[in-house]
This record gives sequence, C-alpha cells and structure tokens, in this order.
Amino acid sequence: MEANRKVIGFTKDVTRRLQDALGDALLGVYIHGSAAMDAFVYPTSDIDMLAVATRELTDEERRRVGEVLLDPDMPCPGAGLELTVVTDESLNIPSQSPAFELHVCTVPESRKFVDGRGHPGDPDLVLHYAVCRARGIARFGPPPEEVFPLIDRAWVLEAMLDELAWAYEHATPAYTILNACRAVQYADTGELTSKFEGARWMIEQRKRPMIVQIALREHRGRPKAGPTRDQAKWFVDYATERLSAALDDEE
Repeated sequence: MEANRKVIGFTKDVTRRLQDALGDALLGVYIHGSAAMDAFVYPTSDIDMLAVATRELTDEERRRVGEVLLDPDMPCPGAGLELTVVTDESLNIPSQSPAFELHVCTVPESRKFVDGRGHPGDPDLVLHYAVCRARGIARFGPPPEEVFPLIDRAWVLEAMLDELAWAYEHATPAYTILNACRAVQYADTGELTSKFEGARWMIEQRKRPMIVQIALREHRGRPKAGPTRDQAKWFVDYATERLSAALDDEE
C-alpha cells in the first residue's frame, strides 16, 4: 500500500511538472505498464508514462520538460521514470515506428533525454499505445481509449515477438519467462495483461507451472533459486511458436 501511495504521488508530481512546462499544449498524461495494472514491484519496477501534446513542442518547451523531469530532487519510488511525449496528430498516423517529441528516462544506468526530431521513431510505442488504450490510467486529460488508436493485432504480435527476443538477450530469466507468459496469453485470448496476470494464466493452462511460480517469486524479490536460462529459452520458443501461429491467422 505504501508503494502504491508513493507511485500515485510521484505520477501526480510528474503531471504537475508537465502542466507547468507545457501549459495549454498538454492534452493528457497517462500511466501504462505495471503501475497501471496493479503489478508494480517496489523498488525494481520502473514507472511508464505517456504525455500527449496538442502540437509539436518548441525548443524552450523541450528544454523545460527535460529540466523538470530530470530533476535529481524528484526521487522516483521505483527503478526510474520512462516517459515519452507524443503529439495527438502523430497518434493518427499508422506506423510501426511512431514519431515522438521527446523521451526521458531517469533509470540511473540509462539516464537520458532523447529529442525526437529527426529520429526514425520508436517501435516500442506500438505496444505502449496498445496497452495504454486497453489498461492505461489518465492522470490528466481525456480517457485513454479516446486518445490512443486501436493498434492492428498483427502489429502487436510482431512487437511482442521482437520483445521476446530482446528479453532473452538482455533481461533476467525470470523477466523473460513472465514476459513470454503474457505474450502467449495475448496470442491465445487477445487480452493485454501484466506479467503477473500472464503468469497466473499460464499456470492455469498447466504449462510448466512450477517454473512460472519460481519466476514469479524471483521477480517479486523473494528468490530462493531462480529459473535458468535454458528454462527461459523453452518459454521464449513456446511463445514464439504461439505468436507466429496467431500472426499467420491474421494474414
């Protein structure tokens, strides 16, 4: 409960800072990811947010956003803030690598400010938009389902396949397994869920439930002996097979 209160307070602070920096140019601020799906794990989860502007930002507005969100006196209750600003116009342009105005990350080992001008776009936004539309929380502005586009199912499946490969190469076996669980659930049911929800669903399907339980314990910070890389590989291969089959059905 205390972690949830801190997340709520932090996201409200981020929203106030964006309102001060952008004024009438700010259409909405939204939470997505684990913090929006009751799956936030303190202190290891990051806080994912999207902000929508009514127009392209000026140089001064970009500078102000970077300044207020990278403020070292704004401590994040999780691993860090991941926030992207996009325009409402860009949301209406179908793309598998959507344009963005700027991106801010305050995770200590990845701390950065990225100016979206001249950038080829961010493929990660495909899943962010889909999740935000389905499960996002509005901190300010219209409801997310009125702002974010309906993403083509084939695009979501393709983005999840890319994420599976990334997780296996860069994330822990526990994260990789839980990420695969939610991907399989989407492929089979069309539901966009958290890693925890996907894991519970996979256990109900009786797909290596003991390994999923071990991955859940480790991800929640209660490890004994975590899952192995070979076990993660089995889940990635299984999820890839299920997503690829679902993608074939879309063609």
